[in-house]
Amino acid sequence: MEVVIILIVVGILCYVFYQNLPNTKFQKANTLFSSGNFLDAIKILESIFEKHEEAPAKLAECKLKQGQQANSKNYNDSLKFFNEVVDIKRRIPSNISKVKYELIEAKANLEIALINFNSALIEKSADVKIKYFKDNLRFIDIATKLGIESDFSKLRKKHSYEMSELYFQFGLHKEKINGLSEAIQNYLSAKDFASESSNNKILYNASIRIGICKIKEKPKNIEFYSFADFNKADQKYVHDFFYRYVLYLIKKEAYTDAETILKTHLNLPTNTIEKLKELLKTKQIKQAIGKVEEINDTIELLYKKSFPVDQVKFLYDNLDIRINEIKLVIPNIAEKLKEFKPSLFNRLLSHYISFEEYGNAIELIQKYPFFWKNPELLKNLAICCYGYAANGNLNDKNYRNIISNWLTSVFSDHVILNSMEETSWDDKYTFTLIDAIGSNYKQHRELPDNANYDDITDKNISIGTTQRELLQQFESILQKTILDSSFSKAVNDFYAFEKESIQKIVSVINKDMLFAAPHFAKAYGINDEIIKELEKYYVNYSYEDSLDAGIPYLKNNFDTYVDEYSTAKETVASMISAIKNQKLNELKSVTTDKNRFLIQKYNSIYGLIEDSIFNTFTSMIERNDENEILIPLMEECIRFIKSNAKLKVQCSTYIHNYCDVMWKRMPAVKSLELLIKSIKYNPNNYRTAKSLTISINNNLMDIANDVTTSTSTTQIYALIEEVKKVRSEVLKDAFKELLVLRRKVLTSIGREGVAMIAVGYNLNSSGLKLKKVLDTMQILGGGKITNSLSDYI
Repeated sequence: MEVVIILIVVGILCYVFYQNLPNTKFQKANTLFSSGNFLDAIKILESIFEKHEEAPAKLAECKLKQGQQANSKNYNDSLKFFNEVVDIKRRIPSNISKVKYELIEAKANLEIALINFNSALIEKSADVKIKYFKDNLRFIDIATKLGIESDFSKLRKKHSYEMSELYFQFGLHKEKINGLSEAIQNYLSAKDFASESSNNKILYNASIRIGICKIKEKPKNIEFYSFADFNKADQKYVHDFFYRYVLYLIKKEAYTDAETILKTHLNLPTNTIEKLKELLKTKQIKQAIGKVEEINDTIELLYKKSFPVDQVKFLYDNLDIRINEIKLVIPNIAEKLKEFKPSLFNRLLSHYISFEEYGNAIELIQKYPFFWKNPELLKNLAICCYGYAANGNLNDKNYRNIISNWLTSVFSDHVILNSMEETSWDDKYTFTLIDAIGSNYKQHRELPDNANYDDITDKNISIGTTQRELLQQFESILQKTILDSSFSKAVNDFYAFEKESIQKIVSVINKDMLFAAPHFAKAYGINDEIIKELEKYYVNYSYEDSLDAGIPYLKNNFDTYVDEYSTAKETVASMISAIKNQKLNELKSVTTDKNRFLIQKYNSIYGLIEDSIFNTFTSMIERNDENEILIPLMEECIRFIKSNAKLKVQCSTYIHNYCDVMWKRMPAVKSLELLIKSIKYNPNNYRTAKSLTISINNNLMDIANDVTTSTSTTQIYALIEEVKKVRSEVLKDAFKELLVLRRKVLTSIGREGVAMIAVGYNLNSSGLKLKKVLDTMQILGGGKITNSLSDYI
């Protein structure tokens, strides 16, 4: 009996011990939590708070549930529970992980933030609302958000949305009491919060109210770079802004801008807008009349000799602006003012030329619309360019412009013909264009009475002679006035290029047009017409020189024959450059099928390409005849150029000579490989045929004497197979020497050895090698292979 009692007592003690274990208590608390008995669960969890690692998180979850259940009844009770969740954090022992707890803490923080947000919403005072929202945002910033970051982000957006509305209302209030600076600040805050919360209505309304406030501040200058956002605001604000802005522009006398706003943003059929339009029209007329009177006063002063030229220039430069301002209001007067502009131009030009201010004169002429169509202006341009260069004013920035201007003017027959028309002649001299530098024969249909295309005589003076003398004088100036040698070379090279280019187009085009130098033509868009005329000659007569003449005039003239021709020439130039630089990859990058087709299209290029490449290689060989890099370059050119007989012979000869010099310094198999290339490129190369015979013999003897490796042996026989494909009587004749050499080998091995080789029986590896060598020599030499001893003796 005593034993039974002892066992019962022990059992009871074990049960009590088990019930008091932390895990057992935690499981019991969990069961209570699941049944909704949070109070008893909390008591148990508090007892094992520091003993079970999950107890703090579960305790926090119990209080979170209590808070959520109380939420609908009383915010204060809920806050008490949620704050207790947050307070748990400071009690958690350092040896227990806080991760699971922080997931619950984040939910409690979100509940607290939601309560704070809803409390702020029901607050009647806007100032207090703002304070509550800001305090809550600060709480959100520092709160733990683990696992529910997106929920906090959504709540923050709600705050921003409400605050954008509040700040906009603050702005309206401050604006109403004329606190414009404070209003702008409030609107800016509204914009920031609206942007965060995607509250577009407040965003656009705040933007336009800021614009209205800026106008109300009555600034001296204000400019709005875009009205895109303004137009998205409420229409009442849009009309208010643009109405005020138009009044501001009218006050500022920016009538054109005001009229644009009226037409685009305030085109409304209201009495207010109509009155605004009438006011604007009245102001515009008054302004226009004032400007006309101002111009008239200036014009009267022009007739006084003391009127400074800089004021003439100011009036000339600004006359177009004034005319544009006046023509919308008083169009008739604007048209009359246009008629006055040429006299201002002539006044300025005469002054500049008289005082040798050639730079100013050139700039003035070049700004004149389509000045190149006026022979008188071209003549004055030539005078100014001549004087400018003669005075030593050329520099790196202007010499191209001056030279191209000069050449274009001098090559224009119209310049001289115009001078003849404008000059009174008291003698019986006439002038002939028969050798003029600026036209083909009988190009001009209408000529002055004293001009013709007759032969040159004592009485019929050559215009061409005059033009050439002018060119010589200008060339002399370029030589004498430029002392720096490098700059002088640059200037004279450019002059020669421009002159040669213009001479080429004159020689082709048989049309009355301006023959402009390339720089001039591209600067003023004349190059398009020149290229079109040149292409007509190619299309009609297949005259490729006309395309060559057009290359200097290319400027964005894609998909033209001239551009295509230029590309073909550039391809050849790139090939020669790659050869000179010994860059095989560069050469291959241009030797494409597309470029070959392009070059073949033009006979003048394709017909000369082989000679050009040949001469380039000749020059390089003369400098270094032991350069192996040239061989693959030559081969690539041969592949690219179909008409390549001359290049093949050159390549064949070079390879042979290279092998002849280098044979002692290169492997025998490499020499064989190169010589095969040589004979392929020129099967009639007698010297290569002889050298190839010797090379084959040497390589075969190396095989027979076990000098070669198995790899090189295979390579040698493969190369010999390539030789067999070459059709050449010269080579066939040279290979007969192999039979003589073969006989010497047979003699050296004796009759018994020959018999074994002939029958091919019981031979070791060396014997088999020798048999194959001898049979190869027999075949190459023109013989046949049999097992008859007579064929070997």
